[in-house]
Amino acid sequence: MKSIFRLARRALVICVIDAVALIVLVALLPGASIEYWHTSAVAVVVIGLLNAFVRPIILRVSAALGIIPFVLVAFVINAILVAAAAWILPGFIIDSLWTAFLLAVGLAVLNAVFSAMLSINDDDSFYRNVIRRLARRRVTVEDLDRPGTLVLQIDGLAQPILRRAIAEGRMPTLAAWIASGSHRLAGWECQIPSMTTASQAGVLHGDYTDLPAFYWYEKENRRLMASGRPSDLHDVESRLSNGNGLLAGHGWSVMALFSGDAERSIMTTTTSVNDAGKLAVEPGDFAAYMIDPYNLYRGLAGFVGEALLECWQALRQHLNKVQPRTHRAGKFCFQRAASVVIARDATTWGVVLGMYRAQPIIFCNYLGYDEVGHYAGPETQDALASLPGIDRQIRQIAQAAREAPRPYQIVVFSDHGMTTGHLFKTVYGKPLDELVRELIQADSAVLLSGAKDEGLGHISGFLNELSQSKNMAGRGARRLLGDGEGDRPVDLTSYEKHAAKAQTAEVVVTSSGNLAHVYFAQVPERLSLEQVMTTYPGLIEALVGHEGVEFVIAVSETRGPVVMAKHAVRELDGPELEADDPVAPFGPYTAGFLSRMAQFPHSGDVMVMGKYDPSTGQVITMDELVGAHGGVGGMQTQPFVLYPSGWTDRPPTIIGADGVHRFLRRYVLDEPERDAPDVTSVPAARAS
Repeated sequence: MKSIFRLARRALVICVIDAVALIVLVALLPGASIEYWHTSAVAVVVIGLLNAFVRPIILRVSAALGIIPFVLVAFVINAILVAAAAWILPGFIIDSLWTAFLLAVGLAVLNAVFSAMLSINDDDSFYRNVIRRLARRRVTVEDLDRPGTLVLQIDGLAQPILRRAIAEGRMPTLAAWIASGSHRLAGWECQIPSMTTASQAGVLHGDYTDLPAFYWYEKENRRLMASGRPSDLHDVESRLSNGNGLLAGHGWSVMALFSGDAERSIMTTTTSVNDAGKLAVEPGDFAAYMIDPYNLYRGLAGFVGEALLECWQALRQHLNKVQPRTHRAGKFCFQRAASVVIARDATTWGVVLGMYRAQPIIFCNYLGYDEVGHYAGPETQDALASLPGIDRQIRQIAQAAREAPRPYQIVVFSDHGMTTGHLFKTVYGKPLDELVRELIQADSAVLLSGAKDEGLGHISGFLNELSQSKNMAGRGARRLLGDGEGDRPVDLTSYEKHAAKAQTAEVVVTSSGNLAHVYFAQVPERLSLEQVMTTYPGLIEALVGHEGVEFVIAVSETRGPVVMAKHAVRELDGPELEADDPVAPFGPYTAGFLSRMAQFPHSGDVMVMGKYDPSTGQVITMDELVGAHGGVGGMQTQPFVLYPSGWTDRPPTIIGADGVHRFLRRYVLDEPERDAPDVTSVPAARAS
């Protein structure tokens, strides 16, 4: 009864807001008119009823047409229903469908503005309740008394930054959980590479073998692999998966790179294509987000606002001569807007739909902070300002969980942190690939930086495959997102350009933050330390001695993985050095992590770690971004996990993303605790 009263009260307030908004819009638009003021109240009620009862039917029918027609129908249906309301009501006149479209957009924008001013949220929205009732018709899961689990990832948020955001009042939902004692906050030891691809594979599948960077190079067949390319990650997941991932059974994966063997995956990179490389995206995956008639238009308005905010913040950094600083103009404005607004909101609606269908475990990833932190810096006000929006999404999820068919417990974690980085190219006048090319007198070298393409890979990786399909959806995508002629695919991550360069270059360098992998691409087999020193004399010594390099890693034929620094050489599988150990400052597990990564089949012939300055907590990054992660040094290896207090009274010791996997399996799936494997052990990788 209380929830019904709350819903009715909210509906009345929204009706008043929409009626006022309609009066304002009619006064501004010459093609619309209302004869009597009270007609506006009746009009918004009629529009609401049409959206509630007609819109879901149209969306269900249009879902069978393909993803592009589905989105187009969802985009114009508001205007059609507004025009229908005008046809039904005497005294409400609209002269064209274009005017109806402007009215629909204006209503959505003003609704969002007034709702924000009055602190009205979507927790009890009518359309959220429509989703709940539609979803409950399809609840088939048993054991509804058993709590479900929501695993919410905040991409790139380090524990120290989270604590700062909580102290500054930016994340009141998480702060309230900690203060009430319902949840405990702990850190975990991030593996190397400290990046999303490896972390999500470890968390969801318990294994991140042979994922050395965002981009990596398979020398034996001269193939560039990319974390943002669905067909590549699909192959990786088929190798890593044993069918018993964290989400196996009735789990859902939302806005993730990997499926974790989920029953259903929404906006997930690995499942956006099938084994044959064909598009496998279902329009129904977006139905929950589209059911609210205002979501698409609010998303569009928010998209434009966020892009303009990025332009202003970039200009402000430039005028204030902030250092370190990188180029923030261009397509990043739209990349940021997509991740901070549209992807964030669509993720929440996908999770809510899963809860209302009583799925026992749901995983999702929120992207915004990582995106802004890469370009603005992880400790800047620009990046921190993205966190309240994520906190609001978590609060909405927690509120919706109270109305779900089963109780839910919530876990929030991050996959890695970020460290402020000074650009190698800016500090030393040339990028690392150019330095290596000069040192070995090679004709060509290429640097493939994963950080710039990371967000695009999350948000739009499946569009590359979508545009290559031969059906109507593919042709529509090429026309909408391609070159206008529809004869070449969308390449939001510039993969084809990178792959073409890697095909012919003598040296390929892939970087993730301050970690770089150097491949001598003309040689099909991986080179040992001894072979590198023989073939390219002086290279190792020059890299080790470079001011911007912390240490260099290679695999010796006789000594195994070796770290070479300016004052010492450390065998990673051997004992610690008594003095000047180059690995010791980074923690007791770093040697094991580095040893394991060095022995991945497709790690570089030589691996270079950018300099870390302990006095500032900053690094020299090989990427072109000031928010660095992938290597060691600073907050990039300091992620967090916020878990229900009832799980354990003792702070957990979690080593690596596969350790997070075991931690979650123990308390979510009630599996007995297993001994953690040696972090230096490398499971056999699939032959290429």
